[in-house]
Amino acid sequence: MSKKINFVKLLLILILILAAILRFYKLPEYLQFLGDQGRDLLIVKAMIVDHKFTLLGPTASVGGFYTGPVYYYFMLPFLALWQLDPVGPAVMSALFGLATIILVYFFVKDIADKKAGVLAALLTAFSPKMIDLSRFSWNPNPIPFFSLAAVYSLYKRKVFLAGLFVGILVQLHYINLVMIPVIGLMTKIKDWWKLFIGFFAGLSLFLIFELRHGFPNSQSVMEFIFRGGQTVAPRTFNFPELFIEIYRRTFENVFQTSDNLIFNIVIYLALFIFLWQRKWPLIVWLILGCLGLGFYRGTLYEHYFNFLYILPFIILGIVLTRRWFLIPIAVFFLYLSVIKWYIWSPPNNQIGQTKNVDKVVMDMLGGEDFNFALITPGNSDHAYRYFLELNGKKAKVIYNPDIDPERKSVASQLIVVCEGPCAPLGSPLWEVAGFGRAEIADSKQVPVGITVYKLVHYKGG
Repeated sequence: MSKKINFVKLLLILILILAAILRFYKLPEYLQFLGDQGRDLLIVKAMIVDHKFTLLGPTASVGGFYTGPVYYYFMLPFLALWQLDPVGPAVMSALFGLATIILVYFFVKDIADKKAGVLAALLTAFSPKMIDLSRFSWNPNPIPFFSLAAVYSLYKRKVFLAGLFVGILVQLHYINLVMIPVIGLMTKIKDWWKLFIGFFAGLSLFLIFELRHGFPNSQSVMEFIFRGGQTVAPRTFNFPELFIEIYRRTFENVFQTSDNLIFNIVIYLALFIFLWQRKWPLIVWLILGCLGLGFYRGTLYEHYFNFLYILPFIILGIVLTRRWFLIPIAVFFLYLSVIKWYIWSPPNNQIGQTKNVDKVVMDMLGGEDFNFALITPGNSDHAYRYFLELNGKKAKVIYNPDIDPERKSVASQLIVVCEGPCAPLGSPLWEVAGFGRAEIADSKQVPVGITVYKLVHYKGG
């Protein structure tokens, strides 16, 4: 027995080593560093450098309201330890990813057996989507960890902890409100009071802001949910069809594959076998989670599925270890994962590119105050602003004339970064239009296909 246990431990350690390599390999070179990452870093930097702490998180992608700030506080020690380098919070994401693998193993071991736990952990470690979530900083990325942590806590009869993790989940993204009925139905009625206390503790940072300001975000969320079924209502009243669609898309997301006949046959057979085993807490999570997500009528982006992402690994781990002849199917899923790994593509070097653009910007400034604008098909300027601020170059924000009638917020020069072809003069973008009539004083092409323009006020003639 001890040899078997030691072999399982050795196997788990090997899985974690491989997982760590996949999550840390050339992390700075492959790191995603776009507007959302720059926005978060600017706020956390202000907390570290200027001691400007916040009770609000990022704005939601829809609805115009804010999430909770808990993710910023997760980031804070890592950004501080890495001396404001964006790699620090990405290391945090990698550690969440490794912790998720460990949690998957112990949870599946407890509800099934060690073989199922090892396979579920291996599939989690090799999943291209789970690797991707572990290699850059973004508030939805730790959701798989906290979703499983909430369910596992209930399994261990730690009701307060389950509520705490659900409160954190709601701060990370409002789509995780679906986990409230999931966890509520898993909990005995007599223990609901523990769940509520834990939930409010997990949501406490956000609740402090809401209490102080009359619940503006809570009201906006409720209005968004109940606005006549426009955004939150069944996509279809054929609930079996709705469930199957979300179930299939969850599997396709974690393995980054689609339109594969063998893949589809296996996942539906696995569903049938899994339901037949009647592991009710997981079935509640699966059915309510899929149907709850299917009640959102807007675009279902991949990160909206994050709270479901652990289930495919648990289902396959349990089903494919029942008989030895099913092992080749497990190998098939591992193959699907490996061919989608990021390592087969060249690094994006987004941090280096952003620094190079900012170096050009600083060379153009000449030590004077400036305004800043980004013309792009799909990004925001926060990533550029972050490195500029680290170098002591903070752009002035142009305010509306109602707020700034004397136009003191308008500097003598405007730096415009164009990600792709653009004509900055006459652009309707507020940062350009608010600067006023201008002329191009300088421009420079950056090797990555980005052009930096220096605009000054039009002098006539």
